Amino acid sequence: MNIASFFNQSPISRNMQRKAFAIGIVMLLCLSTSFTSQAAKEENQISGLDWWDVYSRDKNHDGISDLLIWKLQQGERFFDSGEARIFVRYDHHPTDDDVQRLEESGIEVTFRAQYIDLIGTTMPREVIKEVADWEGVVMLDDIGKAEPHMHEAVPALGVDDVWKNHGIFGEGVSIAIVDTGVDNSHVGLDDMDDNQFTNDLKVAAYYDAGQDAIICSENGLDGTMPCYPGQSLDSGTHGTHVAGIAAGTGDGETAPDGTPYIGVAPKAHLVNVLSCCDGDIEDIIRGVEWTIEFQKFVQPHIRVMTSSLGEQQVEFHIDNDGSSAWSQAVDAAVESGLVVTLSAGNEFGSLTAAGCNTIDSPGDSRLPITVASLDKDLSLAPYSSRGYTSDGRVKPDVAAIGSNIMAPNQGTGTGYTSKSGTSMATPLMAGIVALTLEANPDLTPAEVKDTLVGGYAIEREIENDAIDAASNNCSLLETRPDNEYGYGQADPLTFVQIGGMIDPEVSVNWSLSYVEGEFNGTAILLKPEIYNGSVLKGTAQTANKPAIGVQVRFGASEWYTATDTSTQRNWANWQISVPEEIVKGNQTLSARLVLASGDMSAVNSFSVVLLDDFGSTLLVPQGGINLSGLVFAPFIIVAMLMTAYIFRQPRRSESNVEVEASGTDEIVWDDTLPDQLSLTTDWNTRALSLCALYTAQGIPSGFISYTLIAYLAEQGYSAAAIGNMLFWVYLPWVFKFLWGPFVDNYHYLPMGRRRPWILSAQSGMVATVVIIALVPGIESKVTLLTALLFFHNCFASLQDVAVDGLAVDILNPEEFGKINGFMFGAKRFGTMVGGAGIGYLMGKYSSIGIAGGLFLTVPLLLLIMCLPAFIRERPGEKLFPWSEGKSIVKPSKPTEKTVKVSKGAIRKVKGGSIDSSDKVKAIAVDFALLAFLFFFLLLTIGDVVGLLGSVVVAAVCAGLWYFTFYLKPEEEWNSFGMQFYDLAPVQSDIVKALSLRAPMIGVLLAMLTYFWEFLIPVLNVLFIQQLGWTDTEYVLVTGGSAVVAGILGTLMGGIIADRYGARRIASLFAILTGLSIFTIALAEPLWENRTVMTWLVIIYPFFGAAMGISLISLFMNVTWPKVGATQFTLYMALLNFGALFGLKMAGYFEENFTFTTTIMIGGTCQLMIAFVLPYIDPGQTRRELGNKF
Repeated sequence: MNIASFFNQSPISRNMQRKAFAIGIVMLLCLSTSFTSQAAKEENQISGLDWWDVYSRDKNHDGISDLLIWKLQQGERFFDSGEARIFVRYDHHPTDDDVQRLEESGIEVTFRAQYIDLIGTTMPREVIKEVADWEGVVMLDDIGKAEPHMHEAVPALGVDDVWKNHGIFGEGVSIAIVDTGVDNSHVGLDDMDDNQFTNDLKVAAYYDAGQDAIICSENGLDGTMPCYPGQSLDSGTHGTHVAGIAAGTGDGETAPDGTPYIGVAPKAHLVNVLSCCDGDIEDIIRGVEWTIEFQKFVQPHIRVMTSSLGEQQVEFHIDNDGSSAWSQAVDAAVESGLVVTLSAGNEFGSLTAAGCNTIDSPGDSRLPITVASLDKDLSLAPYSSRGYTSDGRVKPDVAAIGSNIMAPNQGTGTGYTSKSGTSMATPLMAGIVALTLEANPDLTPAEVKDTLVGGYAIEREIENDAIDAASNNCSLLETRPDNEYGYGQADPLTFVQIGGMIDPEVSVNWSLSYVEGEFNGTAILLKPEIYNGSVLKGTAQTANKPAIGVQVRFGASEWYTATDTSTQRNWANWQISVPEEIVKGNQTLSARLVLASGDMSAVNSFSVVLLDDFGSTLLVPQGGINLSGLVFAPFIIVAMLMTAYIFRQPRRSESNVEVEASGTDEIVWDDTLPDQLSLTTDWNTRALSLCALYTAQGIPSGFISYTLIAYLAEQGYSAAAIGNMLFWVYLPWVFKFLWGPFVDNYHYLPMGRRRPWILSAQSGMVATVVIIALVPGIESKVTLLTALLFFHNCFASLQDVAVDGLAVDILNPEEFGKINGFMFGAKRFGTMVGGAGIGYLMGKYSSIGIAGGLFLTVPLLLLIMCLPAFIRERPGEKLFPWSEGKSIVKPSKPTEKTVKVSKGAIRKVKGGSIDSSDKVKAIAVDFALLAFLFFFLLLTIGDVVGLLGSVVVAAVCAGLWYFTFYLKPEEEWNSFGMQFYDLAPVQSDIVKALSLRAPMIGVLLAMLTYFWEFLIPVLNVLFIQQLGWTDTEYVLVTGGSAVVAGILGTLMGGIIADRYGARRIASLFAILTGLSIFTIALAEPLWENRTVMTWLVIIYPFFGAAMGISLISLFMNVTWPKVGATQFTLYMALLNFGALFGLKMAGYFEENFTFTTTIMIGGTCQLMIAFVLPYIDPGQTRRELGNKF
């Protein structure tokens, strides 16, 4: 076939012929070298021959390597005149007599190896033959030169999945960089957290092989100081680049899109073993041996050694059988317990035939992991060297990305540069190994290579690669491993999960945090100092799987077993005392949860300073900002002054009417009614039914707010996670005002105006609870549980609106205060049953679980449902659609009503133009409403669609707003802002009411009232995760005693509010609530005293309940009866919105403030209610808009 016909074939045909040609050449090479060597190896194993008998670099078996002879023939090209750099290799470990004999022969001894059998020398050329014949000398090898094997690789290989899924970053592992050095003046290599003020240096030690000296070290090896920035050096640029790929933090220059160039294991430490390239291979071996000797003296211990260096290539030779001095040295490193990664080389393995057998020393070694290079598209890089070795072994072992890798640029301080080669792939693999060793520190080098790499690398086939990589297939019969990819492409996530035996459903956490400090006026975070005997605490989540226990490791110590302190014996809480015998100083604590199945959680690591002393410290996380209590003193003083002002005002006057006057109903009822038990005819039935329905709301709410979140806290969920869940669960209560128009305007009157709505809503509540209870393993399906509870609260909020409407219909005005107190007291009673009651049963009978606990609420809800099911609203109505009865409502006759109106209620525009200033104010109101909408969207769906998505949705809403209200002649503009300032042709009743100052201030007050509830998840985390309370103990207080206190506060607050005025009592109890919350914070020294803390947790709900019922009474006063259902429900919805907003902020406060400061902020929120109350006029609404329906 001629050349032209070859290129005219199809690509597939050309590939097949190219492959056949390559295989032929490879077979010739292998027949002449590899297979011969392999046969020799087999003969060696049978006959007892040693490595030097089959050494591929000594083809004539004269005891002098062929490469040394070739170099000597080149005159002074490689060695100085009259001498040569030679490794004298022995059949025994060199003794002092061997050294003496060399020196007596005029040979300079420069190095005696400790872990392999050789001595480095500078030898006169004339004695070379003589020395080769000495007894015990088996080989003279040249000491050659070494040379380097020259943000997108991280996501391409899936390293970031390890970070995100398991929180593993290589902490507690040191990686030795045997290379040209590491420049730790670069900001990406100077420390661990990119904060120059913290004492967490990245380089743990620096050894210079040329000087054979430790230059600096973290723990004072050989009396050295720590490796401060600028003290660890790079003789070139290669080592710094390699180090940044393995463990750089990414500080400094970023990618054009702002992404930092973070290394694979950014929390791993580095050890600079400067061994190249001013000297020769003797320096490399010296560096390897130092790493072996000091691996367990460096802190953290060296677990990984990586070298992207190779033997300098000076001729074409096939002598890579793994027996060179360098290869044997790295084999010894693996045998010592180090995982070693080596570069395959860059000898253009894609060259047909010639690219095979291009892996040279030390990549031809037997025990380390030899790494090939991939391009960014994950195809094999054309330059990556390929196997076989000359003794027929398959190489490389694994492949990782090595092309166009951005990493620190030596000497720039902040810059990054791109390099390509197996040199770049090798440290990337070293970083992956560091991640895997953090996940399971017990792994051996053999397990990492043979089990993980050999069993779980992603198998690749060269024929499926791009044409430039696939042009040379060096594998004759092998498929896995092969001579291109080895076992395949590195898979970090799988290596970590399999190596760590990780069950992703379980987890373990430390109850530790960094401590705030100060350096030259700058606030910094420091590692916590821990004493001998200190009790360390943590949490774990077992996902209801049998667990052996939590194990803890202090640095490189053995694994210690923690103590289970959870009441349910599920390791939800655990603790361990710091042993006295462990190594002190900067150490990494590691914790893991071990299951009975043998699987484990991901290891959770935390850096601390272990002190060789005994002390008494309570290791409670202290968040961030810590504010003095004096900062909050002015808020307390102003709140007291405002309350004093309110108490000095006369309670009843023309300007301060606080009792709702009777009005007439727009619906007229039939006066010919049978004598039947009904809500309208019997006060006891009326009170019992309303209280029972409110109890039905409280039972599931108490279970969610106390029992469920305490269970989640014990399972290790953060305050942010719990707060986010509660936000979505209670979100329907924010929108419950939307039910108002439906409940007011759509009825099945034969069964009553409200009963059909109540029965439907109650049925939905029961059905959703049953569904939750029947879902298998609902405890571990938090997202599904959240969704089902969301729908449950949709029905619960509908029930609440219908019950409030029923109360308005059947209660007399003089009953409002008393019955409201009873209703809210009943709801708190239901909360106590669902919280403390069911929580107690779950604690006593651990088999009940969340599903069983919820199912216990079903009989209670069904029992309560019997009241509205079998009691009519009014005599004569149907009990059920199929029973006898009728509608007893007659339409009312239209009547003229005289309504006293204010100046603001008179239409300002009668066909003329709108004043520009009024128009600006009206548009400003609309803009404020849209801004509130955007804020609400960001708060609710922002976690899902992000900031941009929220902007888009808000922009669509703004567009609809414009087209609905403004895309018409100016005199027809009818937006809420126009109505608010009475500039629209028609003003709706609800806008007319809210345009007055008192109802409008009521809106602000409603949002502020329960914002303090961000303290609920924060206090759960504080008491359960930090102070060691069990979930049962905490729920018994918060869901039991505290709820009883709340009930008493509700009843007392309602009674005295009627007697002394709702505004006065609300202001008084706002101050008392705030001060009681402040007391919890100021009692921090007594937090361990459970009696004191129990009383403090009981007192503030008592005052808070009295304040809440007083404010609800006040909201009724500022509500216009004509739109009573809508306006009052709006206030109730805003109460819930404020609470939900607070819950959403729980994570922010937890992350940025100490527990003490967060609690004082909660108290200040209560004090601010007293700031607002003087500006609300309770009688304004009825005085200006009238008092009738």
